Amino acid sequence: MTGTPVPASALSHNGQRGLIRTVTGTGATHLVSDLDNTVAGGNALPAGSASTWSGDLTVPVTGSYWISLGLAGAGGSISLDGKTIATTGSGGSLVSPDGVTGPGGNRLLPTTDGLDNLAARVTLPAGSHTLNVTQLPDASGSPVQIRLDWVTPAQQQADLAAAVSAAKGATTAVVFADSAGGLAGPLPDGQDRLIEDVAAVNPDTIVVLNTPGPVAMPWLGTVKAVLEMWSPGVGGGAATANVLLGRVDPAGRLPLTWPASAAQGVADEQGIHPERTTDGLDPAGRRCPPPSDPAGSGPACTTTYSEGLFVGYRWYDEQHLSPMFPFGYGLSYTTFAYSGLRWSRPLGGGLAVTFRVTNTGRVAGDEVPQVYLGAPASPPRGVAFAARALAACTRISLRPGESQLVTLQVPLRQLQYWDAARGWVTATGPRPLDVGADERTDDLATTVSVAG
Repeated sequence: MTGTPVPASALSHNGQRGLIRTVTGTGATHLVSDLDNTVAGGNALPAGSASTWSGDLTVPVTGSYWISLGLAGAGGSISLDGKTIATTGSGGSLVSPDGVTGPGGNRLLPTTDGLDNLAARVTLPAGSHTLNVTQLPDASGSPVQIRLDWVTPAQQQADLAAAVSAAKGATTAVVFADSAGGLAGPLPDGQDRLIEDVAAVNPDTIVVLNTPGPVAMPWLGTVKAVLEMWSPGVGGGAATANVLLGRVDPAGRLPLTWPASAAQGVADEQGIHPERTTDGLDPAGRRCPPPSDPAGSGPACTTTYSEGLFVGYRWYDEQHLSPMFPFGYGLSYTTFAYSGLRWSRPLGGGLAVTFRVTNTGRVAGDEVPQVYLGAPASPPRGVAFAARALAACTRISLRPGESQLVTLQVPLRQLQYWDAARGWVTATGPRPLDVGADERTDDLATTVSVAG
């Protein structure tokens, strides 16, 4: 969120309107009315220069504010009341169309006028706050551009109202949302409320997510569709438009399990498994302090992955958890039907699994059939098996009404387990085998007999 330049009326230094700029190196100081130096404004600073600005920022009301620096040819940091709230880190300014992060710094996103936007959201009481801005040149040799922007609570409310008003009069509303990380947590910065309010006035609301992983979706039942584009990079805009306009089928499939909440995670979100944290446990079984703690994590601290092979979708099966979306899940603009499952033992071992997939819809589309192998009916003593394990998959493209016979090879290794004394050993006997569109959908099922 870029916002608008902080006005001179909100900046002061010792009772005078504006900020004190100090030029690094010469020590020269002078009072400036605001912090807005850009090429477009005709007042960019010399390439290679470095400066600091100090004074007070006065906010009109108590509330949540976005404070940001628009940067080009430079890196920088913002401090309020003696605390750094945002910094580009040691790497200086970065060209960041996909929101990259400098070493030790915050994520940068581009502004509409070509600057890198370094932003932080802070809650401030009404009144005056000590402000310090530091700017360092980067290696580009370009003129230094720097602008101090903000988004006040009033602006945020006005922006939300404008978005809802626009959505109310639209045939279809598309809301783009992003997140920098976290496991199945809420979308940051009020985006969940934005989606909820837009969906309340437009039943044809589509949400496009640009996230590195799962997020909570409390509004899922009120929107028409969700398109997860992950972090698509510079080609993401065109790719997203092609999917939304139906030029290509949204044929992606989840490479992970999308939890219903963070409490379903395999790690230590609920404090149940401290041994699985990055910091680990000390020899006495006590949780070690994080590296950021003065005590630090010493060499005696050990991280133990006590879940064994039950990671990913296997964890959800083992714990009998119902995720929001299972591993391998994904929708298409068409529909598919599965039929005719059979299997055989090819030369060289393993299994050959054959079935038919038919496009039963009205448009062309891609399907990703997946084969899952169950645990042996009588597993060897002391050997753990997942209730279901992905054994093979492929992608096929089908025209409306088209049918294709698919044969997937399950390698011999998928039928084996590791024994420290004997090496790879085939687990013989009957085992369930399922074919479907994701890890929790059994379009076809059978039992195979595995020979040694």
